[in-house]
Amino acid sequence: MQPSSMQSMQDRRAMRQALADWREQRAIAADGVAAAWPRAEPDTAAWRHWLDRALLALGAALLCAGVIVFFAFNWQDLHKFARFGLLAGALSLLAAFAWLRPAGDMAARAALCGAQVVAGVLLAVIGQVYQSGADAWQLFALWALLAVPWALAARAAPHWWLVLVLANVALLRYCSVRLGVGGMFDLLFGAAGERGTTLFLLAAALAQLALWFALRAALPALGFRGLAGARMLAALACAYAGWLGIGSLLDSRFDAAMFGLALLALGALLAWFRLRAFDVVALSLASFALIVVVVTAAARVLLDGSHAGFGAFLLLGLLTIGLSATAAAWLLRAQRQHDAAFAQGEPA
Repeated sequence: MQPSSMQSMQDRRAMRQALADWREQRAIAADGVAAAWPRAEPDTAAWRHWLDRALLALGAALLCAGVIVFFAFNWQDLHKFARFGLLAGALSLLAAFAWLRPAGDMAARAALCGAQVVAGVLLAVIGQVYQSGADAWQLFALWALLAVPWALAARAAPHWWLVLVLANVALLRYCSVRLGVGGMFDLLFGAAGERGTTLFLLAAALAQLALWFALRAALPALGFRGLAGARMLAALACAYAGWLGIGSLLDSRFDAAMFGLALLALGALLAWFRLRAFDVVALSLASFALIVVVVTAAARVLLDGSHAGFGAFLLLGLLTIGLSATAAAWLLRAQRQHDAAFAQGEPA
């Protein structure tokens, strides 16, 4: 079994978990586990393949950082047309290198990822040279749009991760501008009307998550594969849902509608990633957000009076421990059921 993809790594992990469970249940002898276990571990070729990919990704990241640092350090010494020419030349060289490489080549994909980053640097340089008064959200939105053709050419999931990050940063910045807030952190933690904006951001994250799964089912050849993209969007949705629930509780006037919507969103994420697209990482994120919201609700009830004392904090600590232990046991049981179904060839 050659681990040429993320799926093979999941297969090996599921095989190890199944063997451990069978050994614990005495469904297989110890010598049988010892004989089958090496097949579940990465071999030398697998480690070499992983190391090649990791070093290639690190090299591409360092080259992109070098381009950014070069322009930052030599900004005053470069003429504006020299800045544009150097970036356009770098972009052309990266595109030509990727075009000359075979289809699916990792070096070509690294070059296309570099082109995505250099395109953003070119937009930033244009914005610095020609001060138009445009806000930063427009830069990130245009950068996300320019990153899409490179992602289509690469047909690899990491290129779409960059598109997702840029699009969501642009969305956050746009919401902060629309509310007249100075920064994105002020938007989430101190702006007037932040709950309505957080609800909008939560809906946007859930819509992106649904779109990601639809594209993964319909167009996997374009790079909509793997678990990382869904996990990024699930983490974003859990963060927004958690903050929506906490914000409705911390206000002087409890907002039951927003609190219910936060719980509904977290419940939907738990149901989806447990029943339809199992992923223990996404389930852990949603469980953590739910625990935070529930403990915050309990704190509001217990500490909302002048007679709250040490006992209230003790109850909150015990509640946190109990909910965490319950979530951990549920996640472990769900993972074992999934691995057992996978080992038996059943749909999980």
